[in-house]
Amino acid sequence: MINPPTSPTLPARIGWAAHLLLRIGLAGYLFVYGWAKVFLAQMGRADFGDALVAYGEMSPMGLLWRMIGYSVPFQFLSGVAEVLAAGLLLWRRTAGAGAAIAAFDMYFVFLLNLSYDVPVKQLSLALAIGATIAAIPYATRFLRSLFTSGPLPHGPLPTIITGRAGKIINVAGAVLAVLAVITSGVLFRLTFPAPQEGQALAGVYRVVDDTAKPAAQLADDQRWQQVAFGQWVVHGKSRWSIRQANGDLRTGSFSEAGPNLIMAELKAAQRGPVRTTEPVTTRLELRWERLADGRLRLTGGGQDLTLASDPEFRFLFDRDFSWDARPPVNR
Repeated sequence: MINPPTSPTLPARIGWAAHLLLRIGLAGYLFVYGWAKVFLAQMGRADFGDALVAYGEMSPMGLLWRMIGYSVPFQFLSGVAEVLAAGLLLWRRTAGAGAAIAAFDMYFVFLLNLSYDVPVKQLSLALAIGATIAAIPYATRFLRSLFTSGPLPHGPLPTIITGRAGKIINVAGAVLAVLAVITSGVLFRLTFPAPQEGQALAGVYRVVDDTAKPAAQLADDQRWQQVAFGQWVVHGKSRWSIRQANGDLRTGSFSEAGPNLIMAELKAAQRGPVRTTEPVTTRLELRWERLADGRLRLTGGGQDLTLASDPEFRFLFDRDFSWDARPPVNR
């Protein structure tokens, strides 16, 4: 026979109050990181502007970001799991399920952060431990549901205020939890607009003609060898990168400045542990023209180049998805 729940003691209410504060704190972090993934803002999207980065040039964190950013379903569903956990944590009747999902989410994130040297590994571990602590009151019920048969006893119901006020707060809590999910998502979307696809220059190109003369030594040759223009536009700017003849990689951003005209910025050649906040060292005004044979002519900023699309360096982007059991391509 299942016994009805009893009114909690004062120490129990204090404990549940601390439990509520823990759940609110966890939900806050999960909303931020969850919506960032749902809207594909945390890791971004696979971008042509990134195509010239070689495997050995990436940092472990950069490798993880590109791997997750390439898969829209993986990043989106990871965010959904975190937002779901956050929403469930906020209502006392679903707090146990929310804590369990949050713990699974955060231990998985911690494993990724630890394996790929992401600086917030300590934060993700703290969130995982916090979610585990939040799930402890429900552990017995979870274990019984998995390993025993028959009816289950009532699970713990976080109760701070009893009586009529408690009933009103219980209903209000469910409403507030739903509002928190919706409001946090709307605020995140308004604060961080989603990237828009639509750059006419988007693609990965190899320089096939250059009016500039080569340097006497290859190590000093700064002529452009490859150029990659990103397809995603954020706040009016897109990413781009160039590979010079001497092997140096330079990255930056560009924006449309008029018909067939772009304003481009480049950072210094990539060296060592660079940061995303590295300063711009070169600004260029580049004019482009599509030739009759499909190639691209680029002039300005001391450049007079003819570019041709490079299928080998955009192979990853052009590889389509298929349910067919076609021969694997593991290159």
